[in-house]
Amino acid sequence: MNNRLPLSAILLISAFFYGCSSNPLDVELTKEEVTVNYINVDQQFYKQAQEVVSKKFQALENQLGELFLYEVSQNIRQNITDSSYKEIYNFYNSDYISELEEEKQTLLPQLPSHEKAMDRGFAYLNHHFGQQLVPENIFYINKLFSNISCSDINIAVGLENYISPDSEVIATIPNEELYQWQKNRMQIEFLERDILLNWIQVQLFDELDANLAEHLIQAGKILYVLNAAFPNSKEAYVLRYSDQQYNWALENEASVWNYLVEQQMLFKTDISARTNFLNEGPTTVGLSKDSPDRIGQFLGYRIVKGYMSNNKALSLQELIKTQYNTILQTYEIQ
Repeated sequence: MNNRLPLSAILLISAFFYGCSSNPLDVELTKEEVTVNYINVDQQFYKQAQEVVSKKFQALENQLGELFLYEVSQNIRQNITDSSYKEIYNFYNSDYISELEEEKQTLLPQLPSHEKAMDRGFAYLNHHFGQQLVPENIFYINKLFSNISCSDINIAVGLENYISPDSEVIATIPNEELYQWQKNRMQIEFLERDILLNWIQVQLFDELDANLAEHLIQAGKILYVLNAAFPNSKEAYVLRYSDQQYNWALENEASVWNYLVEQQMLFKTDISARTNFLNEGPTTVGLSKDSPDRIGQFLGYRIVKGYMSNNKALSLQELIKTQYNTILQTYEIQ
C-alpha cells in the first residue's frame, strides 16, 4: 500500500500548522517605509558660538514648535525670550552638561540602527492605526535625566538616559540625585522601545483615575500595542525586563495574582497600590526583594494577551475600546 501523501496535501498541512503557531502580531506590512525626522538638538548647540546658537535656536523653534520651547525653558529655568540663546549657550558650556555631552558622543555611532528599528516600529503602528500614529520629528535634547515627552506630532528624548551605567560620569553622580536602579536602566538597546511606549501611551490612551484592576488592564493594552510595533522582539524586551526578571515574573504569576485577590487590592482606588505595582523602581513594593519592578504591568500584559489569543479577529483599535472588566473576567493563569 502506498501511504505517501501527495505534495499538495503536505503543503496544506504545513500551512495549517504554520498558521496555528505563527505570531498574530507579525503582520505583513503593505507600507514598510515611514518618514520620521531625527534631529540632534544637542549637537546643534554644544560647542557652538553664541551667534550660531542664536540662528540654530530660531530654526529649531520653527521646526519643532512648542515642545522644543518647553524643553529649552526647563533647561535654562526661565521663560523663553529674545535673549534665551545666551542662556542656552551657557547651559551647554557649563562643566556638568559638557561632561554629559562628551559622554553622549559615544552613543552617536549607534543611533542609526536604533532609528531604523524605530522606523520599522512606526511602520507597524501605521499598519494598525494609520498615519496619525507616526510622529513628524524625534529630537534629542538634554532633559537632565527626565522622561521622554510627547506632543501631538513630536517626541523629545534625553540621550543622557542611555549612557552606560558603567560610565565614570554616571558613576560619579551621587545616588541621592540619581538612584542606582535608575543608573542600571541606562541601556541604549531599549531606546526605541521606550520612545514608542511613551508615544503609544500619549496618543492612544487617556489618563486614568480608577481602581487597580482597570490600571492593570490599561497597562496591558499599552504593552500589547507596543508588542505589535515590535512583533519579533522577545517579550522580556517589550516589558523591559532582563531574562532573569522575566522568568521570575512568569514563575510567580499565580502567587502575585493570588496576593492581589487575597489582599482585596484589585478594586482599590488608592494611589499607593497603583504606584507600588505599576511604577518603575528597584523592585515591586510589597513583594520579595528579588521581584522585578512594574509587576502590575506584567500581569496586565498577560491578561490582555490571553484575551487576544481567544479573540484573534479583534483589531488593536477594538481592543483599546474594550471594557477592562470584559477582559479581566477571561483571565486564566497559564
